[in-house]
Amino acid sequence: MATIGKDDVIYNFAVSLDGFIAREGGSFDWLNDFPADNEFGFDAFMASVTGIVMGGRTYDVVRRHSEWAYGDYPCLVATSHAPHDLPSNTEAMSGTPAELIANLRDRGAKGRIWMFGGGDLARQFLDAGLLDTVEIGIIPIVLGSGIAAFGGKQPDRWLDLVFAKPLANGAIHAQYRVRR
Repeated sequence: MATIGKDDVIYNFAVSLDGFIAREGGSFDWLNDFPADNEFGFDAFMASVTGIVMGGRTYDVVRRHSEWAYGDYPCLVATSHAPHDLPSNTEAMSGTPAELIANLRDRGAKGRIWMFGGGDLARQFLDAGLLDTVEIGIIPIVLGSGIAAFGGKQPDRWLDLVFAKPLANGAIHAQYRVRR
């Protein structure tokens, strides 16, 4: 069985049955009926995180729809266009996945880093060999189109199942280890 490390870079996200993490415009309103509740273990996941990296579009969507809940973590927005009015403990930079991780480590993220999204950034981390774990909530909805969980066209990637658990609300909580 695959093991999960304390220093992993982990991509934790919700995905539709057809592989989308958001609608084409970035909305994730379809998740309103499937909140990350105690059964999913999101609070425990957040307690295990020491830093967060996210793409610029993910940052824009999160800032539009909710209060900033990530001020306790060193947070990094991967973008070539620095956003205005970044929240405390948040920086923006353009760089390789290794440079992004180094920035977070230098700022105190000594353990698990959450690669928050989106799909293009996840693909970059996969290409660089820096994505260790994929943890997903598979939501029983077909969106038909949207933002793909791992960006566009790419080579086959194999992962090893750590666990899969059906949830009472019809979703599935699963975790995979990226094969090296």
